Amino acid sequence: MILGIGTDVIEIDRIKKAIQNPAFLERVFSPNERTYCNGRGKQAFASYAARFAGKEAVMKALGTGLSGGKLVEIEIMPDAKGKPVVSLTGAFDKIANEIGVQKIYLSLSHCREYATAQAVVWGK
Repeated sequence: MILGIGTDVIEIDRIKKAIQNPAFLERVFSPNERTYCNGRGKQAFASYAARFAGKEAVMKALGTGLSGGKLVEIEIMPDAKGKPVVSLTGAFDKIANEIGVQKIYLSLSHCREYATAQAVVWGK
């Protein structure tokens, strides 16, 4: 059963400016995410922006906002075929367990100016 849905859109330039600050990078993106995005060449900024939108969409789908958690506790990495996979730790993992989340489905997309994400939280 669907427990929640969330969507988000963000300007890629906004993230491009924000990631110039190392504290922002460490606060928002895991080491794995930073390695992945930095390896994307010209698509690095779009990849960061899509992940940021993904984190926002997941929080909306969980119904929590940032209350009590940290963005870095939501990690979005591609599987072997490139599909985005969400991993939760810390407060977000606890919240997901409390509401019975079994899986989080996530779609990421971007174009020249914007990145977007949609999340569906599935559970008991």
